[in-house]
Amino acid sequence: MIPEIPSLVTLVTVATALIIPVAVWQIVSRGATRADLAPAVRRRVQVGTAVFLGGWALLALVLAPPASSLVGQDPYTLTLLIPAFATGGIGLALALIAASPALRRALDGASLPALVGVQFYRVLGLQFVILAALGQLPDRFAQPAGWGDVAIGLAAPLVALAIARGASHARATGIAWNLLGLLDLFVAVGMGTGMLPMLTGARLPAAAAMGVYPLILVPTFAVPVAVLLHLVALRRLRHSRHPVTGATHQLAMT
Repeated sequence: MIPEIPSLVTLVTVATALIIPVAVWQIVSRGATRADLAPAVRRRVQVGTAVFLGGWALLALVLAPPASSLVGQDPYTLTLLIPAFATGGIGLALALIAASPALRRALDGASLPALVGVQFYRVLGLQFVILAALGQLPDRFAQPAGWGDVAIGLAAPLVALAIARGASHARATGIAWNLLGLLDLFVAVGMGTGMLPMLTGARLPAAAAMGVYPLILVPTFAVPVAVLLHLVALRRLRHSRHPVTGATHQLAMT
């Protein structure tokens, strides 16, 4: 079946994929400024981050296959674009962070509440539930992925506020939220690709609509960026030797 995605869902999905890199770039850019990097180094970090995030989003958009590509396709076949973009994007980003002290300083200088709060965009997972009701996505994927994203997205600003205020439970809450966010993404991708049921011996077809335009922008860009945001936030929370009310809180708010 060729999916018929409502135009509003298409608009929201594409707009979100273009807004995410801008929002994340602003967080990293401000972190580079707070890190007191030399002007030339700061510009390199800012330009490099913009090129990386913008290029990733645009490439995912340009290469997104149309719904018509599903005609005659094996329903159990997984488009290689999803693992290529997900593993390639995350792997390259982590390699750049490991190789660039300036980028690490920028990330350490970035607002921790902002790194968490920006994932409010995950509330758009409600679209999966709506599309399931319209018969465009299987419930086995849409229900856990959609409601899981909504829960993580709604909690994001609350967790960010707790961190910003230096609440006594902020660090534990932040770590738990990030781990649950990663688990939600694992379940969503696993159910959407049909790979998670295979762990129990079941073989189910992939969620076809997630492999073509516009929804493929979610697993090829939005999800990997969310993974990176979780990893960066966890690093900040775990590596601090002080409670969030101490050094981490000060760094987040400077």
